[in-house]
Amino acid sequence: MSRAIAAVLALTTAAAATACTPEPSGGDVVVMGVGARVTAVVDGDTIDVRVAEGMERVRIIGLDTPELGRDGAADECYAQEARAYVDDALAGRTVTLFPDPTQDDVDQYGRLLRHVYVDERSIALGVIEDGAGREFTFDEPYGGQEAHLAAQDAARDDSRGLWGACDRSE
Repeated sequence: MSRAIAAVLALTTAAAATACTPEPSGGDVVVMGVGARVTAVVDGDTIDVRVAEGMERVRIIGLDTPELGRDGAADECYAQEARAYVDDALAGRTVTLFPDPTQDDVDQYGRLLRHVYVDERSIALGVIEDGAGREFTFDEPYGGQEAHLAAQDAARDDSRGLWGACDRSE
């Protein structure tokens, strides 16, 4: 990352450095969040939001949920429950979106890649803790990855959500 970009992203306020924000793996850059209104929950790991610039589709960093069936295909086990969990938590709410300096800004489908927080809590972590989804690392470790992995281990050990309802090898 260039020094100019790092300088723009770095914040020195105490509020931005709280445990409520994802900690980048480098430890020296804290990223400011952007408020957004959730307009739709596409599935358990993708939402549509309205930001100042307009509408955006967001892929939640560090989370993978079972796929909803498209074009007549069957849903994967626990897909509806994962979507319902995120819908209950986020639909119509204002969330805070945080980019992660270790991740690309957008994915191959043009979705913004962001940590998503509601009421100062990571939605990804909540989904994983409840067993409605799994930890997902695309390429590089991201801020909060260790907490996601620990939550997944606990959910799997307790057979929560998909870990009890679905074939554990999925």
